Amino acid sequence: MSMLLWMCSFQTNAQSRINLEMYLVPQQHHQSLLNNPSPSVDFVTRTGLNLGLGLSYNINRDWQLVLQSWHVSSPFRFTQHPEHSGFAFIPGPQRINWGFSYSNFSLGLRRTWEMGENDLYAQPSIGVNLSREYGFNVQDSVLNFGFTTNVVPSASLEIGMKFNTPGNNYFLVGLRHHQGFGRLDGSIFTWTGVSPQPQVQRRGSYTGLVLGYGIDFRTRKGEDWRVTKMERKTEKRVAAWGDGTYVMFTTLQRFQPDFVQSNASGMNRLRPASQILFGYTSGQWSFETGYSSWMSQTKVNSQNFGWVSLNDPRTRAIPLRARYHLDVGQNNRLRVGVSAATFVTLNTVRMDETHRGAIMLNDERVPVLKSSPTDQNSGGRLFYQGGAFIDIPFFNSSILSFNFSQNFGSPEVGVVNVQEIVNGERVDYMKSGNLNGFNIEVGLKLPISTLVR
Repeated sequence: MSMLLWMCSFQTNAQSRINLEMYLVPQQHHQSLLNNPSPSVDFVTRTGLNLGLGLSYNINRDWQLVLQSWHVSSPFRFTQHPEHSGFAFIPGPQRINWGFSYSNFSLGLRRTWEMGENDLYAQPSIGVNLSREYGFNVQDSVLNFGFTTNVVPSASLEIGMKFNTPGNNYFLVGLRHHQGFGRLDGSIFTWTGVSPQPQVQRRGSYTGLVLGYGIDFRTRKGEDWRVTKMERKTEKRVAAWGDGTYVMFTTLQRFQPDFVQSNASGMNRLRPASQILFGYTSGQWSFETGYSSWMSQTKVNSQNFGWVSLNDPRTRAIPLRARYHLDVGQNNRLRVGVSAATFVTLNTVRMDETHRGAIMLNDERVPVLKSSPTDQNSGGRLFYQGGAFIDIPFFNSSILSFNFSQNFGSPEVGVVNVQEIVNGERVDYMKSGNLNGFNIEVGLKLPISTLVR
């Protein structure tokens, strides 16, 4: 920041040379597990999400100096086995999602090449990764807690496209590889009680997709600019309610129709879902498709434990939705309509093996209740949705959509095999969940045509 301010002091029109940038980076971290014990903890790296802010200084038309600050996530999944637990009893293998995060600060030099109305760019950067590790030590019979700060050098290379908008702002879409040159943290698997101790080898390296937006602080003066600004706002408002393509992000809560009031942990009448939709509006009709993720619940009324939540699986699906609307009032301030959709399921994930309690049977510890996922294919099934919606303006160029709908015709999802020991006898059966229920949905609709105005 100091370097940028120092450079700006040499420019009487410095404000026109500085841009504010915001970044969103889905990424895959490069990390591995050392000293994997037996049985294996099945260490898997999950997709993470980085958030960043930056200031770019325009040296000239082709070169920019870029100062960036990043919050980086490094999620992973592993299995905790009873054999590894030296401090507390666990009834069986538990699949656990965990994570680690750190900060990165970097200074880069961006080179751009003009390609029609847009630019190709390449940006090498150098900086540091910074993480804080919580720990404790015993000194003179006193237990001391504290943080250890790890700082290691890093470098990155980013290549992509810069898409300019008429308002002097721009979008960035690119590929980024970030490389750390030292270990960030110590062991996290201290609970295993095995030697040598399992450790995550992580240097803060990842490869990801950069999605960025830049705001140009170029000096704007005069009555002509104010008139142009008002005209652009009017154009955006008309385009937001008119024909064309759009993207919509929605979140919803689904009321489970088979909910049973219970004191069991995890029992909840509401189950969330999220969607990203791409659509096209023509006249009074809109057609949408995209990706959706629905959480369900598999539960059982056990003879030993009462109501038990076995799993909270997520079913992924492709929606095909049609919407018909009518505009109410003047100035396009309210839109009401009806919708109908068909969902095609892809698969169901987050299906874990679960246990409840144990007894000694023939000198062997046997779970009283055990459930394990089946190999039943949940893809290629259909379920349906019908409802009504209300759209209202949100700022100049977007729309808030409130949808009230009912799911029906759901296939069985989250199917598990259940084994119980009842009065000394083993009982086997299958249980499943479904995706039926009433939905309350809120969505943000962004007409693509308004993003480039």
